[in-house]
Amino acid sequence: MKSKCGPWKWIVGGLAAFGILAAVGAGWQADAHPFRGGWGGGGGMALGGILRGTDLTSDQKHQIATILRAHKTELTQTQQKMRDAGKAMLEAAIDQEAKPEAVQAKLDAVADAGKQLGRVWLTVRREAFAVLTPQQKQDLAKRQQRFVQRMESRVAERKQDQEHNLDDLIERLSR
Repeated sequence: MKSKCGPWKWIVGGLAAFGILAAVGAGWQADAHPFRGGWGGGGGMALGGILRGTDLTSDQKHQIATILRAHKTELTQTQQKMRDAGKAMLEAAIDQEAKPEAVQAKLDAVADAGKQLGRVWLTVRREAFAVLTPQQKQDLAKRQQRFVQRMESRVAERKQDQEHNLDDLIERLSR
């Protein structure tokens, strides 16, 4: 059966699937390496900056390990919820028969799971910060500001690339 929408349905669906894959892939990468950082994972800004570059005492390391142990179940459950929601949304987005409302509901579930995961990481971060000395907090704030500046620069570069790529696609389709 031939689609009434022609190639546009495939193009738009392909672009949506690519964007979804990129977002979900970033979440999966963040789950695999929760302390590496980046906008997607939450863990990097939550604990990565504390664990790397901060001269923690053995007592501080033990306290942070205790905090992580206390939140481990909640972290793993919310990470799984995020993965499941992302997978369900991807499946709905690539389903040619899916209704837009169904895809939007799946997208909303991904957003809700992301918010929940972010809340958990912020709680862990707040508790871990309480373990640090004032000097460690000050040093960490400087490192995190440099991290934010690097990320803002990367986001600006990606935005330009994405706009250029979209312009190229529009141009090719317009011929």
